[in-house]
Formats: sequence, structure tokens, C-alpha cells
Amino acid sequence: MPNSFRSRLIIAFLLILTLMQLTTALFVLTAMQRDYRLQQTQNLKIGSNVFVEMLSNRSEQLNQSLSILSADFGFKRAIATGEQDTISSVLANHGRRINADAVMLLSPDGKLLSSSLQGLSAADISELFALTKNRSTGFEIFNYNHNSYQFVLQPVNAPRLIAWVGMGFSMDHNVAEQAKSITGIDISFINQSGRVDIVSTLPATEQQQILANITQIAQADASVNDDIPTGYLSTSISLDKSNINQWAVLHQSNIKWQQNYDALRNKMLIVFALTCLLTFLIAAWFAGSLSRPIYALANFARKIGQGENPHPIKDAPAELQVLVDTLSVMRDNIESREEDLVYQSQHDNLTGLYNRAAAKQQLGPLLTQMLGSIVMIDIKNFRHLNNIIGFANADNLLVLFASRLESLSPTAALISRLDGDSFLLLFQPSISSAQLDAYIQQLTKPFSIEGSKISVSVRVGIVELSSDYEANDIDTIIRHAEIAVNQARTESLGIAIYQQGEDERYLRELMIIRDLPVALSHGQFHLVYQPKVDIHTNRCDSAETLIRWQHPQLGFIPPDEFIRLAENSGNISIISDWVLNTAITQLALWWAQGICIKVAINLSAHDLTNAQLPQDINRLLTDNNLPIEALSIEVTEGAVMKDAQAVIAVLQQFRQMGIAIAIDDFGTGHSSLAYLKLLPVNEVKIDRSFIKDIHTDATDLMIVDTSIRLIKGLNLSVVAEGVESLKGIEILRQLDCDIVQGYVYSKPLKAAEFIAWQHNFNQSSVAVNPQDNEH
Repeated sequence: MPNSFRSRLIIAFLLILTLMQLTTALFVLTAMQRDYRLQQTQNLKIGSNVFVEMLSNRSEQLNQSLSILSADFGFKRAIATGEQDTISSVLANHGRRINADAVMLLSPDGKLLSSSLQGLSAADISELFALTKNRSTGFEIFNYNHNSYQFVLQPVNAPRLIAWVGMGFSMDHNVAEQAKSITGIDISFINQSGRVDIVSTLPATEQQQILANITQIAQADASVNDDIPTGYLSTSISLDKSNINQWAVLHQSNIKWQQNYDALRNKMLIVFALTCLLTFLIAAWFAGSLSRPIYALANFARKIGQGENPHPIKDAPAELQVLVDTLSVMRDNIESREEDLVYQSQHDNLTGLYNRAAAKQQLGPLLTQMLGSIVMIDIKNFRHLNNIIGFANADNLLVLFASRLESLSPTAALISRLDGDSFLLLFQPSISSAQLDAYIQQLTKPFSIEGSKISVSVRVGIVELSSDYEANDIDTIIRHAEIAVNQARTESLGIAIYQQGEDERYLRELMIIRDLPVALSHGQFHLVYQPKVDIHTNRCDSAETLIRWQHPQLGFIPPDEFIRLAENSGNISIISDWVLNTAITQLALWWAQGICIKVAINLSAHDLTNAQLPQDINRLLTDNNLPIEALSIEVTEGAVMKDAQAVIAVLQQFRQMGIAIAIDDFGTGHSSLAYLKLLPVNEVKIDRSFIKDIHTDATDLMIVDTSIRLIKGLNLSVVAEGVESLKGIEILRQLDCDIVQGYVYSKPLKAAEFIAWQHNFNQSSVAVNPQDNEH
């Protein structure tokens, strides 16, 4: 495994060794190459000096021979008398004695008197005569017929200058070989006069490389060139000081050194390979000795992770033994923690009873025969009790309540706390009505909390198990129990038994809650407007906005139903936002058309706890160029009771803005009179339950009369809701009611229909026709 500790350790060893070996090889080979080049360069310089000395010796030899010749009396006389045969004979004899390749005699004015070189041109003679003017070096190089000659000239005096005598050696292959035998270095003579000629001791291939790089050779005077030709160090010596056309190039071979270098490199590679192999073996052994206890430790930890109880590791190194002991302690702690986690995952933290998830697990095997009763118990008004006695005491009450559930008879086969104040019990066999009554009486006896007696009452939902259920219908059974408890809550019952078909209502409510957001975005909602008529002027200048929902599957859904569900599910705010925006948009359109209608909008308890709502409504009115008096709001006294302090603060903001406020459904609450004097309202609407039978029921008439007197006494306007007869209108006019709203005038209408009705009604200026409006 490339990521294992063992592999990493081996790789680390090999990397360290490789780095050390490569570093050593680099330094050794670099130093060797540097020292060799220094040595070769030194040898090349020595060879150059020896070569120059050899040329000097040859020049000295020529000078000595010429000195003897120029001092010979017979030679001088022959020159003076012009005896050509004698001159040629003497010159030839002296040249043979020293193996000179060229001898010649020039007159003092530069004319050729005699020469062993045939075919000299005037230019050659002129070049040769020019050598007599620069004899400081002892010899000169004379180029003739693409051959170079080391030439020495001396004057012949008798006693005046009568001639110049000269001798020269050819710079040919023999001279090169001779120089190589003395210096041990290859030599090339290069002549660039007209064309490039080379005489060299090097093989032909290397000579071609020199010719190809002749420019670099010419520019490398007294310096060293690498690899010209390949495998040699070369340095150049200029032989022609005037024209720089003739060179002697000395070549020091690198072959032996390269062979030594390659041999050393190969030996180092072998040593490197053997060292790597040895290191790998040592590292593998060392890593194995370290990794074996680590693998054992990892296996030990893996078994602990899988819930096993492995035997402790023995003979582990001291450092790892600490880890072994730590893992053993960790195993014990994990086992203890797992037990705690399993218990906590299945039990309620407060009461110690099974929680919802565990209850569903436990019910599976207990309901194989589908016999018995599922009982769900809910403490009434526990939230208010929680606020009264405090959270700590309320928790203590729940603990005592759960303990009493476990102690009562008949004993439940399963007791669990589903959430908050809701408990689920399974009785097998089924609990009878009498037993359940006795059970509840014992359960609701006062509890002693901090020295006080706290009484509670409960709601009970029952599901009788039967063959209609299957073993995997646990969720359905619990849902049916919740439906039964909800029925007991809504119908103010102590005990409710689930009946087949009630699930449909539950599913309907779920569908309504689920489809609310979609319905708003898909145009399933629309607004209607119910006229509010001033019965003293017989005019309609205001209306109440009502919302309607036409569901594609469920059809028309009553507002009371979906508003209640929206409040319970937390979706009421999106409905309120939609109503506000839609109504104000319609209102702005009417006012722009010159139709100055005042529209009332209903706000929920949730809306009235939003301190930002007044500013939001004010901004909407401003953005739509509407005056404050174009809008009014209606709130139920039940909404006020939810959080009176917060609601009153929000209503005060509306009042300060100038928005009229009406209390809706007055008389249906329990605290309306107590709060009416505190509420910043302009208008009170008497609920239709007191209005609709006012012309036939004396009690209703008395209640309405008293209510109107009370409201008028507080200087508030009065609106009667739900008026359905002309007799009722006349009675309300006599009781000094201000505004009437009801089917006697019109049912709620869509925007266009309402405007048409309002126009016709106000234009008629007569009382409503009972034949047209009675229903």
C-alpha cells in the first residue's frame, strides 16, 4: 500500500540515500572534471611552450647555418662576381646539410638571384623581400604555393650589403609528427592564404571539424576551446604576425580521461545500486519491525470500532504500549457511552419514558395480533400552566405525571412520551370504559409541587386495534390517536374514540396546508368585497375585503377553515401579505378612477404581533398614492387576547398613523368589555350571531341594544354584521346603529361586480327592495 507507514518509511530511507549518493556523485564527478580540465589545460600550455621552443631551435639552426654561409669568402666572391653556378651549388650544399626545404639569395634591392623554389612570382619575391625588414623574432613564416615555410634571412656583407641569403623549413606533416613526438600533443597547421589548407596529425574526420570551426579557432589565440574537434582541448598559436592567415593549433586528447571518467561513473552507479538494494532490505526489515506492532494496534482499534472486545496486545514497544492502554480505556468508555447513547436515543431525557421513535419500534412486535387499545393522553392548557408555575416546576410536574402513569392499574404494556405534554400508552387487552374512567380519575389527582397542590385535566384519544390495521401501520395508528385527541380538543370532550373516516378530514387539512403557498402563486385565491351601508344616509362608501379559495381538487374551501389551518401551520403571514398587496392595488385603481371607496382588511393575531406591520402598510399606501383614510383594519377580540400588550402597541401605531381600526365579532369573547376601553379603536362590529334574529328574538334585541348603548357611550361607531331582513334594518336604525353589513343588501362581490352594485345603489337613493335581496 503506497500510503502505509511501512512504504513511507522505506521510501524515506531510499530518498535520503538517493539524495546523499547523488550529491556525492555530483561533487566527485564535478571536482574530477574540473581537475582534469585544469590538468589538460596545463599540459596543453606546456605542449605549446615546447612547440614554440622547437620552432625557435629550428630557427637557431637556420641562423647558424646562414651565419657560416654568409661568412664564407668564396660565397661572397661568387656573389660579387655573379658566378651563378657557384652560388647555386653553395646554396644547395648548405641546404642539404641542415635538411632545409628552401634556400634563396636576394639582391640588396630585392631581386631574386637564386632559389630552390621554382616558379616564384613577383609578388612572392616581394613578400619574401619584406621579411628582411622585420627580423626581430628570428624567423618568419613565408607562404608559397599554399605551403608554409619557417624562413630565416641574413645579410651578406663584403663589407657592405651585397645580398640577402635565406633558408626555410616547410611546415609539413613531417614537422607536425616531429612536434607531436616531442610534445605528445596533436598539431595542425592551418593556412588561410586564398584558400584554407590544413596539415595535421589528427584523423581526417577531426580535421574536417577543425575546418568547419575555423573562425572559432582563429579567434582562440592563447585560449582553450572545448570539443573542437570533438574529444579534444585545443589552443591556437598565430604563425603569421602580419596577416594572421597561418596558425598552429595544438590538440590535447580527452579520450583517456573520458574513459577514466566513464569508468568511475559506472563504478559509482554500481555502488549506488548495491547501496540502494542494501538500504531497501534494511529499511524493509526496520519498517517491518516497527509496522508489525502498529498493524496489530490498528487491528485492535478496528475491532474496538466494530464493537468487539479484543484481547490486549502483548510485547508491544513501550511507546506503543501507552497507546494500547489508552485504546483499552477508550474501548471501555465507548461501551459505556454507547449504552448511554442507545438509552438516550430511545428514552425521553426528562421523564425516562420511551420517546416517539422508540415507541414506534416497540409497538411493532407488540402489535402482531392487533389486540388492545392505543391511548393518547394530552394535558389540557399545559402551556398556560407552564407560564403560571414556571418551566422548572412544569418539568417536575411532567416527571410526576409520567411516574404516575407507570404506577396506575391496569398497567400499560407500553408507555411513551411523544412530545411536550402528549403521552402514548398501549393496553393489552383493551381497557374498558370503566377502567379508563378510574384510570383518569387517579391520574388527575392533584400533584404536590413546591408545597402547592397542582391539579391537571386531560384529553384522551383512543384507537381500538382490529384486523383493519396491519403490523406495519404504526404511523397510521399513531396518527389516528392524534386525530382522536384533536377531536376531543375541538369538541371540548374528555375522551374521544377514533372512528373510521375521520382520517379523511385529517388528510384534507394536510392537503390544505400543503397547497396554501402553491395556491397563492397559481391564482387560486381571489378577493371579494361586501358592502357596508350607512343606514342613516342610505349610501355605500366602504366595504370589507374577504378572501376566497377555489381549490382544483377540493373545490370551494371556507375561509374559516383554511385561515385556522394557516395560523396553526405558520402560513398566515403569506396570506396576509397577499391580501394586503392585492387589496391595496385594487384600491389604488379605484381611487385613480375617481371611485373613493374605503376598504377594511382583516388582520390575524400573528399579524398584530409584528411591530413592523404599520410601517409596511404605510409604505404600500404611499407607493400606490393612496391616502391613509382609504384603508381600515379589522381585528377580532380573540386576536387581541392572544398577546394583548403586543397587539395594543401595534394598534397604537395604526391609530397614530390615522388608520381606522374596528373590533370584529364583538360579543363572542370573554374579555371584550375589560379590554374595550383600552383598545385604540374607532369602530365596533357586533357579531352576526346577535343580529340575524333581532326581529324575532327579544333576548338578542336586548343584547344588541345594550351593546350599542355601551359602544356609543365610548364614542365609537357601530357596525351590525349579518343583517338579512329589512325589519332588522329598521330596528337597527331605531337603535342608532351606524352601518349595516349583510346579505340584505348584497353578498360579497368581486371587484367589478361590487363597483357596479355600489354605483347603482348610490344612484337609486331609495331603500333596498326586499324582493331583490331577501333570500
